[in-house]
Amino acid sequence: MTLITLEKVMKQKNNRIVLKDIDLIIKEKDQIGIKMTGEESLALFELLSGETTPSSGSIQRETVSVLSEIRDDGLYDSLTVQSYLQIFKKIADFEQPLEEYIATFSLSDVWQTRIKRLTIDQKKRVSLFRVFLFSPVLLLIESPLTNLTDEGIELYLNALAHLRLNNTTTLFTSFYIEELLLLSTDIYRYNRLTGLDKTDLAVEADLISPDKNENKGIKPNNVYKVSCKLADKTIFFSPDEIDFIESINSVSNIRIGEEYFPTDLTMNELEEKLAKFGFFRCHRSYLVNLQRVSELVSYSKNSFTLILKSNPKMKLPLSRTRLEDMKNLIGF
Repeated sequence: MTLITLEKVMKQKNNRIVLKDIDLIIKEKDQIGIKMTGEESLALFELLSGETTPSSGSIQRETVSVLSEIRDDGLYDSLTVQSYLQIFKKIADFEQPLEEYIATFSLSDVWQTRIKRLTIDQKKRVSLFRVFLFSPVLLLIESPLTNLTDEGIELYLNALAHLRLNNTTTLFTSFYIEELLLLSTDIYRYNRLTGLDKTDLAVEADLISPDKNENKGIKPNNVYKVSCKLADKTIFFSPDEIDFIESINSVSNIRIGEEYFPTDLTMNELEEKLAKFGFFRCHRSYLVNLQRVSELVSYSKNSFTLILKSNPKMKLPLSRTRLEDMKNLIGF
């Protein structure tokens, strides 16, 4: 069942575009993650919850049961965990005893502790407990794992798994893709130029599953993705997602926006694979997606720099010996 559909949504604030070209379908039980800034997250949450309307585009809703929590949402520091949650138990008309869920949210040791004395890890689980009491159909949360310890992340994810047992659909936003990979199964990046771009993910175990390999003799044509390993997942990037690839200490790093993802492939292997997708070896340490290049700057007769349209501050070196090859390739 589809809960909310956004089509070509644009939102302006103070005569400035914060979001644009947002196409997104949120379905029941989805686990969505979107890489975006805090300002963009706030604007998206307000649109999804119905607090604001889009400047253009359309939003269709099949549910009004939407709760949101932004990173800066505070708690009542002077109250104990128990008294704080009792307040929201009454507001939410939650009928079951809170004590039945203390262990689920790993709060047994701090149940009678004032919130101001809690760690960041514990406060995040208190916040999650609070929204659980309302049984939302759609839950929106910004950056819940940022600044948490490894143990805190593990306990938060355990509590989140329980919340999802109630069929709650979740949408998380964060500036860090690593955080979203732990929280969601469908990952998007918001790009101010192109809107939402989806990233393909695969769990490594799935890649070696016998069922997946039954038709291993069948190989589609003209399909290539660059793979990077992160924890127990393999992330697949389409060539058109990549800004450039940089060799750092003999390791090839995929650069997308402000993030780096190491891959096991060498620069020579990547150059061979990606040349037909418009990538160019502008320097021995750089392989650039020419579709991302907006300017060629010459600071002297022997010094050339490529500037990317997605990030004007990002400047890549162009070797003098490769200048003619680039001219012949794109015809200028």
